[in-house]
Amino acid sequence: MFRRKHLSWREIQEENRHGLGCEKIARNSIKVAIPKEIPEDTEYFLAFRYKAKHPVVGIRRQNIFYVLWFDHNFKVYPH
Repeated sequence: MFRRKHLSWREIQEENRHGLGCEKIARNSIKVAIPKEIPEDTEYFLAFRYKAKHPVVGIRRQNIFYVLWFDHNFKVYPH
């Protein structure tokens, strides 16, 4: 995760999703309860890989990524 701090959002989007990049996950693909603080108009979430390729899932607001789930059991969304 720390290697990404030197990348722009554009560079992250251009990277491989299993490397330093990310993957968009549609709201209707999320299989766990979405926190009530997340606005209903949030159409997608972002998944980044961390240790052993496990996903960390959250939302981006401007230039900040907010972590919502560490998906170490691969249960947050279909893989």
